Amino acid sequence: MKKALSSALGLVLLLTLALVARAQGPSFHHRMGSPDDMAHHEEFMAKALGLTAEQQAAAKKIHADVAAKAKPLMEQHDQQWEDLHALLDSDNPDATEVGQRMLAAHATGQQIKALHEEAMAKFKALLNADQQEKLQKFEDMHREHEGFGFRRHRS
Repeated sequence: MKKALSSALGLVLLLTLALVARAQGPSFHHRMGSPDDMAHHEEFMAKALGLTAEQQAAAKKIHADVAAKAKPLMEQHDQQWEDLHALLDSDNPDATEVGQRMLAAHATGQQIKALHEEAMAKFKALLNADQQEKLQKFEDMHREHEGFGFRRHRS
């Protein structure tokens, strides 16, 4: 009896999580900006941090490398969310399947997050102490904005 109740509760929890994700809409998961947005961001950060030409070139290489690795994962992640939403929109979504798809999407999101963290570590290694301090201030400001509805989904 306890096992059946525990399993049922687990399935309800997974279904609830999936419904919350669905209610968040397409902006719930992280999306990269357009190439123009990224170029503007790179230019802004180069000026704000006072990057040298060598640092800018190295940063562009880091960005290009991570973008190449992340693109197929992001496409997979988008497809996972589309499939999950289609399942949720079906007449009788199976809670186990919803949970499995949610876990798979989360795992892909974690891979994307790991790539981002690796790239940031490489970028930070390029910076001198003053530049690292400036970057830390930008990161702190970003975290402060998360509390005002600007938070992006963290997979």
